[in-house]
Amino acid sequence: MTRRAERLMVAIRTLGFAQRAMADAWVRDSGLTRQQGFTLGYIEEHQDRGVIARELSEVSGTTPAAVAGLLQGLEDRGYITRTPSPDDSRVKLITITPEGSRLIEGFDDEMRSGQERLFASLSPDEQDTLLDLLDRVIRESGVPDSPPPPERRDRRRR
Repeated sequence: MTRRAERLMVAIRTLGFAQRAMADAWVRDSGLTRQQGFTLGYIEEHQDRGVIARELSEVSGTTPAAVAGLLQGLEDRGYITRTPSPDDSRVKLITITPEGSRLIEGFDDEMRSGQERLFASLSPDEQDTLLDLLDRVIRESGVPDSPPPPERRDRRRR
């Protein structure tokens, strides 16, 4: 590995750790665990297309049993609801409640503020240049802007 590649790897990893530390601090203050915070945020972001437990297991890299326990705890606290899918009553669609939404409401603002602090040492022009370069790396590497949702394997009743 070249010295430049090593420096890039360390810089990107360091920024990732800084971002994770910001998220962890917010999660701690919310009274949620990291997994609960991630789960509520993911559900809120994707509930319009129907989130199911298997999807949460796949995107979080945890077991279905762990997800089931996590969802039960969130449901018991009034942060989510699970309702049968209109296409297959064996499948439960997960939605966030207004109380769950209120709980995680400030996360994006806190992360945005943290990003601004993280890059404050760069001028606006330097930030634009960095964004242009990162956009080009993403575009030319074939890495999606955001990972696609896991493939759904629901069996639909007819």
